[in-house]
Amino acid sequence: MLATGNLTLNHVIAHRAEVDADRIGLIFEAADQRWTEMSYADLYERAGRLAGGLARQGVRQGDHVVLHMSNRPEFVVGLFAIARLGAIATPTIASYAVDELRYVLQHAEVKIVICDPDRQAVAQAAAELCEPRRPEVVCTADLDEYVTDEAPPAADVRASDPAVLMYSSGTTARPKGVVLSHQAMVLSGEVNAQHQRLRPEDRGLCVLPLFHINAMSLSLLCAVVTGSTVVVCEVFDAKRYWSQVRTYGITVGSLVANPIRQLMLLPEDPRDARHSLRMMLFGMALADEEIADFERRYDVPLINLWGMTEDATIGTRSPPYLPRNPVSIGLPQPGMDLGVFDAEDREVEAGTPGEARFAGQPRLAEYYRDEEITAAAFAGDRFRTGDTMMMDELGYFYFLDRSKDVIKVKAENVASAEVERVLVTHPSVADAAVVGIPDSWRDERIVAFLLPAPGASIDVDEIRAHCLESLARFKVPHEVHVVDEFPRTSIGKIRKNELRDRAKGDRI
Repeated sequence: MLATGNLTLNHVIAHRAEVDADRIGLIFEAADQRWTEMSYADLYERAGRLAGGLARQGVRQGDHVVLHMSNRPEFVVGLFAIARLGAIATPTIASYAVDELRYVLQHAEVKIVICDPDRQAVAQAAAELCEPRRPEVVCTADLDEYVTDEAPPAADVRASDPAVLMYSSGTTARPKGVVLSHQAMVLSGEVNAQHQRLRPEDRGLCVLPLFHINAMSLSLLCAVVTGSTVVVCEVFDAKRYWSQVRTYGITVGSLVANPIRQLMLLPEDPRDARHSLRMMLFGMALADEEIADFERRYDVPLINLWGMTEDATIGTRSPPYLPRNPVSIGLPQPGMDLGVFDAEDREVEAGTPGEARFAGQPRLAEYYRDEEITAAAFAGDRFRTGDTMMMDELGYFYFLDRSKDVIKVKAENVASAEVERVLVTHPSVADAAVVGIPDSWRDERIVAFLLPAPGASIDVDEIRAHCLESLARFKVPHEVHVVDEFPRTSIGKIRKNELRDRAKGDRI
């Protein structure tokens, strides 16, 4: 039996509404700086009434309901409303283009899409392309007319039943659906809350998107399992960040590399270190000097971490009280058995790089409707992360690289294959190869190499416009280079390592 037993999201939110009914669970600050707050009793009641509306529209246990929106209170309410019915919440990236969203709707056989007004046109267009059944699109602006006066009884849901389906970019041309159970979600919130030493009086600031597992687990679920308060902001604004920290009495922050760099670009202020933060979680690589400069200026420890959608963010953490090595990604979380393995499936010694593989919980149940990829990921008794790491003699881990062909752009994963799939649909392009190279602002820059079709010429602006029709803006190549031929292996595979070297500065 795991640490959270057989508890589900339904048990957790019902308990919170019972014992902390009047405690403020959610504060939401909109982009125009207006804010609203919601007690745990309010959250539970609103989720129940929305569940009633979803049930009236035919949502049943096991159905998928998409949450397609930026950070909003309706996302949080929707997550628990969907769980109440035993349905499966399917968050999608808010900047998805029509084709990207259509793929998820079709692949997950989605019943209903709940979207915000800014994304209603894309959601409607994507839904109309779905066959044989078009999902219904409901705008958050219309939810008051959609909900019922009373909540339906909570469904008979087991901890092992799926709660969330998240689409994660990897090596494939289309994102993979990661199935996470109620147990995985509750355990993720509990273990991460223990790491943060959260207490009911704590307040976390969530400026990262809730449609990713990072914010959902490290900010939202941590608050709900402890009865603390999460302050959710619609957008990240570096100029407002420290004002938000002081205004709301924030004690725990969570960022990734690019927002941290934006904070360091702010003019120095005598009040920089005057705040209530006791911990700043961060993911993705920062240089040693960047970590030292941030901690000196803002007087708050940066707690490095590593996790992935597939383990519901339960990977490694810099320990808050044991010896801390800020340049490592820390030690494995409780319940996580992490090892480094070579290509022959042998666990390697400290100091030797290899693929990180883990056993333990939480972890995904499967990749949705993809038995082959699921089987390959679970070959043996460990999950194969595709990340290259190294461990030192004390057991601290160091992230070295992604062995998967994935590019990281401002904390978003971009599969090279997905961009290549769109590029080769342009009539002027015969073949394409996409690589990522380091970028101090974006984390990585997307560089596309294109082989023109016979007799065709490449118009870079036209290529970018073509990509925007099918891809979210952050996936569009930042650089486009035309080549006469690709460097290839003996079996015809493009040598992307050579293309990366060229992109880093060699002549093309």
